[in-house]
Amino acid sequence: MTQTSPADGLDAATRDFLRRTRTRGRQPLSGLSVQQARQFPSWFELLFGPAPALARMRHLSVPALDGTPLHARLYADDPAADCLVVYFHGGGWVLGSVAAFEPYTALLAQRTGTAVLSVDYRLAPEHPFPTPVDDAEAALRFGAAEGARLLGRPLRRLVVMGDSAGATLATVAARRLAAAAGTRGADLQVLVYPVTDAGFDTPSYRDFAEGYLLTAADMHWFWNHYCADPSLRMDPDASPLHGDRLHVLPPTLLFSAELDPLRDEGERYAARLREAGVDCEMQRCPGVLHSFLAMANTLPAAREAFDQICRRMRERLA
Repeated sequence: MTQTSPADGLDAATRDFLRRTRTRGRQPLSGLSVQQARQFPSWFELLFGPAPALARMRHLSVPALDGTPLHARLYADDPAADCLVVYFHGGGWVLGSVAAFEPYTALLAQRTGTAVLSVDYRLAPEHPFPTPVDDAEAALRFGAAEGARLLGRPLRRLVVMGDSAGATLATVAARRLAAAAGTRGADLQVLVYPVTDAGFDTPSYRDFAEGYLLTAADMHWFWNHYCADPSLRMDPDASPLHGDRLHVLPPTLLFSAELDPLRDEGERYAARLREAGVDCEMQRCPGVLHSFLAMANTLPAAREAFDQICRRMRERLA
């Protein structure tokens, strides 16, 4: 029997994309300062294209737990939207912003018929763990308390969602809110290629350590800036795979990327949620890389994965 290599999962368009990325000399994050890394345009700006025109976009201020105002944007296209998605962007807790992710979050609102509240949580290393987690909890609390006012009608479903490091913040915020007495929790969480463990020791970390856009060295760089003290990294608020109160979490849609160092830890988290009794639907998206949301307008496999996410959200929220 011929052994299948990870690269066999790539279609021609994705192979060409990786080839062009290499020939353009993309510098590894491990060789950059935070300031240098933040100077590069985001993948959404480069690949996704402009945001769609929506019926409604508002700038908001969300109070953090310590009272600091956090910038947020509310996107809605359906005037009858009665579901609110509180969204946390990816970027390893170090990079990214509401503005950079607007092409995707605006299209998400359009394609799912929801209102999307995208929040600028504070970034590391200026604001290391647990500040981004605290900010995510504050934003989800705000969505629960103010959702009806933001929508102009009763809030039927509250959804918490994120991609990559943002998915980590989403699920920890959902767990914290579910455990708080007298507070409405999320009705659904949607986690896209989440970071759930700081162990770096899964088969997917070995198979996709280099050559598939996100590298193992990149993830070490992110963790070193976000949670520099290794003794804190197995805290369930940093590595939710190690949590012991997962049963309080809401029904879950979890999407992993086939060709991603984070694939196995995300899928292990889905398994742990099921073991805890959570209604968790896990989908491994074939032939796609980490950050495939940014590639939905560029690569066919990423477009299919994005369509699947929107389709399952619509069905779950119907």
